[in-house]
Amino acid sequence: MNGVIVVNKPSGLSSSDTCLKVKKIMGFRKAGHLGTLDPLATGVLPLCVNEGTKLVQFLLNSDKEYVGILRFGIETDTQDSQGKIIKQSDDIPFDRDRIAETFQEFRGEIFQTPPMFSALKRNGVPLYKIARKGGWIPREQRKIFIYDIEILQFDLPHITFRVVCSHGTYIRTLCRDIGRKLACGAHLTSLKRVRNGAFHICQSVQIADFETCSRDELIEKHLILPKDVLNWIHEVVVDGMMERKIRNGVQITINDITSLDLGKVNIGQQIKIISREGRLICVVESLINQDMQFSSNSDMKAWKTIRGFLN
Repeated sequence: MNGVIVVNKPSGLSSSDTCLKVKKIMGFRKAGHLGTLDPLATGVLPLCVNEGTKLVQFLLNSDKEYVGILRFGIETDTQDSQGKIIKQSDDIPFDRDRIAETFQEFRGEIFQTPPMFSALKRNGVPLYKIARKGGWIPREQRKIFIYDIEILQFDLPHITFRVVCSHGTYIRTLCRDIGRKLACGAHLTSLKRVRNGAFHICQSVQIADFETCSRDELIEKHLILPKDVLNWIHEVVVDGMMERKIRNGVQITINDITSLDLGKVNIGQQIKIISREGRLICVVESLINQDMQFSSNSDMKAWKTIRGFLN
């Protein structure tokens, strides 16, 4: 029961509460979520469970895809519909071409200032706790990347849009900045994450399903095994003897791997080492390339382990 389960987070629950709820229902020893979603937001929340929690380091910087709705004419302190109104304007643009062009100005590399109402910490204290007490502290701008952005529907003063962005992007802040660019203000009213890296909404499980479906059924249908989670990493299969060496911490040399089918590997490339039974043993960094596999220097170390997995 190791790997990733993709949950369709409902609105109103925090990411942490969603994770704890699933962990309790399923009886997982360990569970952690990837890519925090605001309580308002819904959609893809991958949960790494048991040994799958060791996958987090390989998944943190994935790009994200969202569908959201912004509302022109109102700016709030939280940058979404749950905050207090701080500015209002009746001067909402109705020129669709102008609005579309403004959205496109945010495509590519841009800078964002993280909102005060966020889980970022200062001296160990989340910023939202400081903000709730009326506090404010300066935040440094961060470089993000908007890979794609498009308007899906005009229903002014509301706009439905889709955005594909880098890790660390605040969609609330994007809406606020678009509103300021158009000199009318804006805030986010609805947000659904449809993709987090390779995890898509079509793979997700509703919270209600955890309460109505059997544990075995959910695991069989929805648990993504560690080796399949890391599907972009080059794979090498080893026999039982090699697996025992690796698990016992024996240094693997060129002499040990002469019979392996390494394929086209380069120095510094990550490789996932798989058992004959299909279990992920470890992820390593290659210290050799394909041509060096048959080097006369047979005692040379072949790879270094980045992360090992128990089973």
